[in-house]
Amino acid sequence: MQPYLKRTLIALFCFLSISIYSQDIHFTQFYEPSLTLNPSNTGKFNGDWRFNGIYRSQWGAVVKPFVTTALAYDQPLNILDHNFGVGGYYVFDRSGDGRLTMNKVMLSLAYHKNFSGHLLSFGLQGGYVNKNINYSALTFPGQYDNNTGGFNGTISNGESFANDKINYFDLNLGLGWTKQINSKLALDAGYSLFHANSPKETFMQHTTKLQMRHVINASAKYDLNTKSFITPNLLYMYDKQASDLVMGANYNYRMMANKMKLTTIFAGIVFRDGFFRTFDATSIIFGAEIRDFRVGVAYDINMSPLSTATNFRGAFEISITYIARSSLPDIYTVPCDIY
Repeated sequence: MQPYLKRTLIALFCFLSISIYSQDIHFTQFYEPSLTLNPSNTGKFNGDWRFNGIYRSQWGAVVKPFVTTALAYDQPLNILDHNFGVGGYYVFDRSGDGRLTMNKVMLSLAYHKNFSGHLLSFGLQGGYVNKNINYSALTFPGQYDNNTGGFNGTISNGESFANDKINYFDLNLGLGWTKQINSKLALDAGYSLFHANSPKETFMQHTTKLQMRHVINASAKYDLNTKSFITPNLLYMYDKQASDLVMGANYNYRMMANKMKLTTIFAGIVFRDGFFRTFDATSIIFGAEIRDFRVGVAYDINMSPLSTATNFRGAFEISITYIARSSLPDIYTVPCDIY
């Protein structure tokens, strides 16, 4: 097979995989942009406010990279002894040479209630999604030129498209549970439903509804000793046509006082798979916490049949999270001789 044809077919395969069956973004460090993981995570942290940014680039070994960027902001909000969380996020996604782009803006609200040490959370997200496609940047089977052995964009593709832009309202729901089991172990789990309103999404003339995506996530923090702890993470997503299983763990080491204000360093490994399909990728993660910042870097090693073309090169990802320290005054008990 000629290199040009091989690369074009791979690009077409990747484009169809993302645009038809997946429909949604995914991250190796899925636990970092917590608002894109579960709406109930909104405002669930210790601090005044939180900002997160994450960037992912994949398939650069065979086509123009598929790029995803997400920016999120949230903060706790206390009203009459009730604990809420408010925030929102923005996502930009570009799917390689297909020029399929997405812009999404979501607002997020959550309510948190503690029942005998069990923190229960409910979250709601609603927002606006815009998708655009550039048909002139695509090639189709009817444009294969037997004379040159490659695709010819000047040949009519024979396709009929209704739109090159679509817009719709999207709705997500989420539930969360957090529990400090003992002095060493803390658990966190959640379930979320994305596209709960099944919005209409299609560039073709027929009407297609976006399938609801079910997401189950779980994580833990276990102190090995005073200097180190592990944080296992699990994510399972599925809809009618596809599933995705991501699981792994990070080893974290607490640093001694230093001039750089480096508090923790971490490294880990993640595996991505799915049911009834081939193994996808193994990912290496490393990063650090510096003052109030947390920086993580991940690299995916492609292990699927596509690795023949990618040479095992998958995706690069970097995330940055900043949590502003709480400005609430600490409560101290002051002894008094009078009482």
